[in-house]
Amino acid sequence: MKLLYILGSYFPAQSGGPNNTIHWQAKSLCKKDFDVTVASLKSGLTKENVDEHNIILNDQNVIQGVKAYYFNYRGNRFFSLQLYLWMVINIKKYDFIQLTSYFFPITWFAALLCNIYSVPFSLAPRGELEDNALKYNKKFKKIIHKYFLKKLYKKSSFILVTSSQELGFSRKYFPSNMKFELIPNYIDLNTNKQVSDELIKNKKDILYLGRLHPKKGIENLIKAYMILGEDITKSNSLLIVGSGNSEYEKKLKLLALNDKKYKNKIFFLGHKQGKEKENLYRNSKVFVLPSYSENFGNVVLESLSLSTPVISSKFTPWRELEVAQCGFLSGNNPDELKNKIEYIFKMNSKEYIRYCNNSYKFVHDKYDVDKNISYLAGIYRMYTI
Repeated sequence: MKLLYILGSYFPAQSGGPNNTIHWQAKSLCKKDFDVTVASLKSGLTKENVDEHNIILNDQNVIQGVKAYYFNYRGNRFFSLQLYLWMVINIKKYDFIQLTSYFFPITWFAALLCNIYSVPFSLAPRGELEDNALKYNKKFKKIIHKYFLKKLYKKSSFILVTSSQELGFSRKYFPSNMKFELIPNYIDLNTNKQVSDELIKNKKDILYLGRLHPKKGIENLIKAYMILGEDITKSNSLLIVGSGNSEYEKKLKLLALNDKKYKNKIFFLGHKQGKEKENLYRNSKVFVLPSYSENFGNVVLESLSLSTPVISSKFTPWRELEVAQCGFLSGNNPDELKNKIEYIFKMNSKEYIRYCNNSYKFVHDKYDVDKNISYLAGIYRMYTI
């Protein structure tokens, strides 16, 4: 079966969750006799990425067994003539197309071609239809959905959602007879080993890692850190890792660094990837995701897979954390976040080690891509019969 993924950025780029999760899916599907191709933009690629993987723009590359195209663009990434032309010529050659992002113009063009060529396709909104995500550019999104997108996407074979929470939000924007498939993001655990109890005892610091965007609620985490007791803050820093909205980042830094007391306690480390990112997860005492909106939250799996418990806001789909005893849900206001962080730090050593070991086990048992890929493969095959 010839399967094509189309998205704005792809591994080894690290500019968003789908970069990795789609790559892990694609690699595993190749082991299931799928012929997988990814068509993407060069967005997020660093010079190191290009050199390490010998990437040639606007041409076929093979990235860990997956055929991948990274197309150039000038100025705005919505306007990649090379990608548009490639899709016109090639989309009709595939058995199934998986599209990512509801409001991305390249997705619109790909869906239009699928309709013209009668090629079956699926759409993954990736959280763009959640209430807190729709607050941004609300008028434009409302108009283009009503008069264009709901007609364009109505021939989707199914809508791919990653959580029951995203399913609830997404149903409102599609016809009542539209089919939905709930397929969580999976993670590649081939290189992740369980952290030893001795290393767990040395964990310290509070970590946020991800995109810097107002919907992430990072200011609430900063405020929570500022009201923690000195018994915690004197030996544990707040590490904020990522890049994104520059104006939002300025506001966060002003909030965090305006008080000299926290100048050497709250650190903005910028974008990290590879071993640096893994070490941040592995060495941190707790990872906190204080978002106002998440369709899934790949960073939760990444943290848990490296034996670090997670505090996630109640606006994320991670109620399983408390059931599996590997983390907690919290309101994303400073007081509640502070209370949950304190709870983690005041655990005795035995209980904290148990939470860390549960974290790794939870991901290994439920979200290992190699264990779960047969389900996804079966769905794609079902919709191409």
